Amino acid sequence: MNVMKGIVATAIFMAFTLLSTISVNTAYSEKVGIENSINDSNVIRTLTLPIPWGKMEADLSEEAIKIGRYDMETVKMNISYEPYFLQFFPVFAEICLIDVPPWLSVIISTPRFSLQPGEVKVVNIYLKIKEDVENGTKGHVKFEIKGKNIFLPSLLEIDSCYVSLVAIKMG
Repeated sequence: MNVMKGIVATAIFMAFTLLSTISVNTAYSEKVGIENSINDSNVIRTLTLPIPWGKMEADLSEEAIKIGRYDMETVKMNISYEPYFLQFFPVFAEICLIDVPPWLSVIISTPRFSLQPGEVKVVNIYLKIKEDVENGTKGHVKFEIKGKNIFLPSLLEIDSCYVSLVAIKMG
């Protein structure tokens, strides 16, 4: 019975490996001219197709925040990872700033960390005015939360998510 389970597990692993590494091998000849002679060199490219394996999720404690000229405000970001399939190993998460107004300074308390499936990580986002602008000036801050699998990262793809908030300069 155990031998049969081992054979089935091996067959499933081999099928997964075969299907997940579908590749397109393209051989082409590249002509390289050196002085008066021409050399042929064959280059083989392998393209692998990534498998969607899960998605990152995030939400903010506040969608709009008012910031005083000499104040520092904190917004909490809740980040989680939801696999599409069964997964026991963690992913590496990274918070990237995509867009920030030039008058605002944004600091992410923990920009990179590991995250277990279903775990929620709370990250503090600190906002401070760095240039004096008119009261009521609004700016959009946009974040991208990326995930990378620690097991076969180039093959098992994690979908990113985006969150944004509005910073309003007051007083």
